[in-house]
Amino acid sequence: MPNRTSLLRFGAIAGTLVLIILLGYVVRQQMSAETVDSFRLLDHSQEVRSTILELNVELLELLAAARGRERTPEDLERLRDYQQSNRQWPPLLDRLRELTLDNPRQQERIGFLRARIGQTVADIDEKLAAGEPLPARVRIIIADITEGLLADEEALAQERQAQVERRIRLADRLTAATAIAQALLLCIVVWLAERQTARRAAAERERLHAIERARLIVDSVRDPIALVDENLALVQANPAFREFYGVEAVHGAALHELVGWQDSVLLQRVHDVLALRRDLWDFETEQEVTNGSPRQVIVNARTVELPESTSTTALLTVSDITVAKLAEDQILELNRQLSGKIDQLTEVNRELEAFSYSVSHDLRAPLRHIAGFADKLVARLGDAADPKLVHYCGVIADSARRMSSLIEDLLAYSRLGRHALRLQPVDMQSLVEEVRSTLVSGVEDRDFEWTIAPLPVVIADGSMLRLAWQNLLDNAIKYTAGREPARITIGVRDNGEEREFWIGDNGVGFDMQYASKLFGVFQRLHKASEFQGTGIGLASVRRVIARHGGRTWAESEPGKGTTVHFTLPRHDITS
Repeated sequence: MPNRTSLLRFGAIAGTLVLIILLGYVVRQQMSAETVDSFRLLDHSQEVRSTILELNVELLELLAAARGRERTPEDLERLRDYQQSNRQWPPLLDRLRELTLDNPRQQERIGFLRARIGQTVADIDEKLAAGEPLPARVRIIIADITEGLLADEEALAQERQAQVERRIRLADRLTAATAIAQALLLCIVVWLAERQTARRAAAERERLHAIERARLIVDSVRDPIALVDENLALVQANPAFREFYGVEAVHGAALHELVGWQDSVLLQRVHDVLALRRDLWDFETEQEVTNGSPRQVIVNARTVELPESTSTTALLTVSDITVAKLAEDQILELNRQLSGKIDQLTEVNRELEAFSYSVSHDLRAPLRHIAGFADKLVARLGDAADPKLVHYCGVIADSARRMSSLIEDLLAYSRLGRHALRLQPVDMQSLVEEVRSTLVSGVEDRDFEWTIAPLPVVIADGSMLRLAWQNLLDNAIKYTAGREPARITIGVRDNGEEREFWIGDNGVGFDMQYASKLFGVFQRLHKASEFQGTGIGLASVRRVIARHGGRTWAESEPGKGTTVHFTLPRHDITS
């Protein structure tokens, strides 16, 4: 590979030098050709001028021959001279026309010239044929046309002369520029060669540094790593490998001679990696290492190409997973224990369900009997009954009914924790309006001012949210008793990740130092004689909102009302 790179570099430099020489040659040849073309055009202009002058001479000779024939019409020699002169001017005009084919204006003038000469010659021929004397000042007037022709050709000649001079100057400049470019290219070639040499030296240093870094990395890795050749002999091994297997001399040590490498299946797999170039991945086995204790290891192997060797080499990596296997066994044991706990919890849940059934059926029936018989006892005593006795019977009946209501609310609160969420789109606006209409129908004699903001559609369990809103609105209606009018406000705020709802009132309020008790089961901040209730409503609200992943809190001040807040996570609603 280095020889090939050197040859390519030499070829590039040689090619650049050849390009420099050819560039100068091509430029000089091109300028020489353009200069020759300029001289050729200049000669062409001179030829046109000489043809015009020759035409003038021929026309003068034609007039002279015509005068001679006029004086001696019988002289045949004069006739031949005239005829000879008459035949000379048309070829000259033809030649002049061909020389000026690239100049339309000159062609037009030559056309006029041919017509004028032809007309004059025809008049002379007619006079001579009729034997009439020629006018004393007969002449072919072509000076105006030939002067224009000569002026144009003179202008062209001067322009072409200037062009020749420009091309000569340009050729000199291009020759100088080519020489400078050749020198510059030569400098660039030398600079590139030096730069390539410096890069090669830097690349060699970087390669040596990379090899050293790789060696340091491999030596610092805690997993055993080694290189083996086609005979399964160690070529190189990191300190972790030597320490793990007790290897002192690396070179020449056979793999099957090491402690823990007597597994024939593993050795065959490594041999297949070298012979068939087939990678070995995650081969798990047990090996006894230098300390004599068995270790669970995972062996990986794949072929690698070493720059200093042409033979096939395999890279072995060994991972000690003994601790991981022990942890896995512990996890399995914990899973078995957890499975037993789950079974126990399932049994406890079944017992709880049985208890709930017993409470809902076996306990509430005696309470109904107590309340019913207390009412019958009062009816049986009649109007003559002792007032205290009637009062005692009323207390018994009310307490039985209150206890039945507590049991009912407690069962409902318990079911909230076991009820599976059935998430679906819930229109909060419709839900709140429906609950409000139901609750207000029982207190039609009171005056309310409701302020309900536009509420969004959320993803939630509709039945649970109905229970939460029912408890919140019921508390707002209940604790605003005596307020005229009772003002209840419902609003919402979008906080990005969640939506915050609140319901505020102008009721009796409470002291914030007792706010921690507000959402507890059976916790009441007002006497039962003042406001009826079991103390489970807000606890149920908190459990419902918590099941949905939200939060609940309250703000209040005695005599100035209460505002209860809760949040619901924001979900994208797709149609």
